[in-house]
Amino acid sequence: MANLYVVSTEAYSGKTGICLSLGLLLKERGKVVGYMKPIGTTPGRVNDKTVDLDAYYVLKRLEIEDSIEDVSPISLTRKFMHDHLRGQGIDSGKIIKDAYLKISKGKDVVLLENGADVNEGRFINASAFQISELLNAPVALVVKYRSELVVDDILEARGLLGDKLLCVIFNQVPNSQRPVVDMIVPYLGQKGIKTYGIIPRDKTLTSVTVGEIADHLNGTILTATNKTEELVENFMVGAMGQEKALRFFQRTANKAVITGGDRADVQLAALETPTKALILTGNLQPSPIVMARSEDLGIPMILVDLDTLTAVEKTDELVGRVRIHQAQKAQRVYELVKQSVDVNALFGDAGV
Repeated sequence: MANLYVVSTEAYSGKTGICLSLGLLLKERGKVVGYMKPIGTTPGRVNDKTVDLDAYYVLKRLEIEDSIEDVSPISLTRKFMHDHLRGQGIDSGKIIKDAYLKISKGKDVVLLENGADVNEGRFINASAFQISELLNAPVALVVKYRSELVVDDILEARGLLGDKLLCVIFNQVPNSQRPVVDMIVPYLGQKGIKTYGIIPRDKTLTSVTVGEIADHLNGTILTATNKTEELVENFMVGAMGQEKALRFFQRTANKAVITGGDRADVQLAALETPTKALILTGNLQPSPIVMARSEDLGIPMILVDLDTLTAVEKTDELVGRVRIHQAQKAQRVYELVKQSVDVNALFGDAGV
């Protein structure tokens, strides 16, 4: 049986999507796949249980029947960390190893996913490099491209992971930065670090659903409540007259428009262009005419108790910090991994 540990240099680098895609590709090859996220970092409630939502999603998509408690045996909650700091902690290594032994039975390969970065969980003896040693798991390091300085992150990770570092996979690489990454790859090769993938940035994967926007802004969806899974790729602010607003909004598709709840003229202009949602600020109810038009077009209106500037700032927080818990996103990640990652080399080096 083989292991492959998907780790990243920072949070929101795309580990879950890549892990899921590798699992699907392995299943296509007839492999019996196991999955484990030893340290849960995205807690949520499912069937009255607190589970790691990313782990739960991957488990269901890969149709794995293992218990979620074994798949993600430790939840990195504040209470858990405080207990450990007080000397009341548990033996994390034993818990992870026992859970791994359960889920690895009958599997050809077990995919493991780390938390935020290679260091997270170090003080409870459950960081990426500690777990890779514990479970003898080679590591595929996912690197979200930011600038040439990601090389520092990679070299630091190699210093921690040592021989367990199998390869690097660059993710979310803008087309304009591909020549830079093409310079980085041979440099890493000279350091003995293989690169098995350069995944381009994709608008679909940086998008956010209408429902996620409403949750993040603590807003109420007034109309088209069946459209919460629609994907928003761009945000625009409407603070001009109706004629200018119409020309302005026509430039950008798949957008959410942020405007005052009393700006019926701007709202109507936005509704007549390719818009996925309206975010109405000031907790001001829109006019019945606008609400009726919004319902007819199937474009949700989200009412928020925030001023426009604060709403803009909070939506900015969502960009680049979203999950792949939608079928459209998961499918797109799968396509990109299949096209952009040398999975034959990756699986071969991992002993699959």
